Amino acid sequence: MSKNISRRSFLGAAAAAGASAIAAPAFAASSNSSAPAKWDDEVDVVVLGCGGAGMMAACQAHDAGGKVAVYDAGKSPFHTATNLCGGLFTAWGSKLQNADPEGKKDSWQQFAEDIMAYGNYMSLKEPVYCFAKNSGKAFDFLADNGLAKHHLEPYAGHSRLRAHRQDSFKGRDYIEVLVKLLDQRGIKINHGMGVTRFYFDPETNTVLGVQVGEGDKAKNVKANKGVIMATGGITGTPESLDSWVPNVAGKGVAIGGPKNDGTAMRIAVRDVGVPLSHMQYIASYPGGIVINGRNGPYCRWWFITNNGGILVNKNGQRFITEKEGICHVTPHLAFQPEGCHYVLTDQAGWDRTLSKIKLGALIGLPSWPAERVNSEFAKGENLWKCDTLEELSKKSGVNLEGLKKQLDQWNKAVETKNDTQFGRTDQQWKLSQGPWYMIKMEPWNNLSCGGVRVNEDLQVLGWDLKPVNHFYAAGETVAGVHGAFYCGGNACGFAHTSGYVAGRNVMGKKA
Repeated sequence: MSKNISRRSFLGAAAAAGASAIAAPAFAASSNSSAPAKWDDEVDVVVLGCGGAGMMAACQAHDAGGKVAVYDAGKSPFHTATNLCGGLFTAWGSKLQNADPEGKKDSWQQFAEDIMAYGNYMSLKEPVYCFAKNSGKAFDFLADNGLAKHHLEPYAGHSRLRAHRQDSFKGRDYIEVLVKLLDQRGIKINHGMGVTRFYFDPETNTVLGVQVGEGDKAKNVKANKGVIMATGGITGTPESLDSWVPNVAGKGVAIGGPKNDGTAMRIAVRDVGVPLSHMQYIASYPGGIVINGRNGPYCRWWFITNNGGILVNKNGQRFITEKEGICHVTPHLAFQPEGCHYVLTDQAGWDRTLSKIKLGALIGLPSWPAERVNSEFAKGENLWKCDTLEELSKKSGVNLEGLKKQLDQWNKAVETKNDTQFGRTDQQWKLSQGPWYMIKMEPWNNLSCGGVRVNEDLQVLGWDLKPVNHFYAAGETVAGVHGAFYCGGNACGFAHTSGYVAGRNVMGKKA
């Protein structure tokens, strides 16, 4: 009896906290969520969400012999976080990695260590280990089923060559593969049918099924093997992001799948009593170009700095090494004038950059073709091309004397190979000849790192941190993969890997 009282106490507090976290929709307390009066449908596996994690889970559960139903609150798999990502999938043990002499030096243990180290050791080991061990198999499943052309590339934060990049720099490639695979399997995605209730039996600690849709579209679906929650995170709208993570309120770009507002997680708290963890952590790239309120693409400035450019603040001064892990740069912006920074290069550096990456990938998500980039340079609000530093300073507002002083310091560091500011020794090119190119950047908030807790089999943990029967989670809904900082490629990689594992495990087929 004390166990039931403890659970009721937890549920009451959790539901109240969840309902106050965001203004809408409001949730009433659930008097009885164990079973509906009748089931409208019965399947083996219910998958909630149709991004990379959800569709991968549906494929694997189907291939393991399950009857699968997919429900999604949104309108299309092309409106999900996977479709918005840059096509980087970190994985250990793939065929591509094993074929590369450098890639062979990797191990799942080193992969896990890199994830946790980059995240300031705030990760939870269970999802990290699941990801590291199974990522290569998940990538190979996609590659073997027609994934578009891709390659390996080194990436900041990864000590080994494991970053699998789509040549297109677009996560859409993954979505296209999975949409095709669902079609081949006859699995329909039921759009506009988000979860509104989990049916949970506290006596057996089992999720029995779900209610999806609202009003006359509401439907009760029994899941005999289990429910997989792959409903995304909290960055889908500025309102949901700001309410869950107040320290970013009103700042930078907010981008994600439009239904990534945390609603499904709050319903799981209310009905099942699952605790949420790591909700204060988000992935925030320091490359957002803010347009139209809180919208805008991001600039992959590291391609510019790897070809001779530098990062400066409003005072015209470098404030960090350009070799810092990308998401590690973002917290430093809070201490810079106006909370922004700029990437600066000259004509030679710009030309070197574009010899390595297309404009649509340099400034992407959404991609800006050459015509749009040129029009933005002409507009002169966030991008500037100027013949002289004096003109650049006047148009951008960046301090002229600071810029001149900084360029003198940088050019001396190139000559001496001694960066007295931040210790770099790899600088090769002076910045001395215009035209000058500068891009203003702010945080680009695109990924939440919090959610429900899971064990290594991706079973959701309940209020007592024990697995809830027939309840699994995958993708951005899972807490603690990235810790305090997100390292590039791990979100796309984890989404598909966790879907791969959860889809097999729910059917009793170990990954």
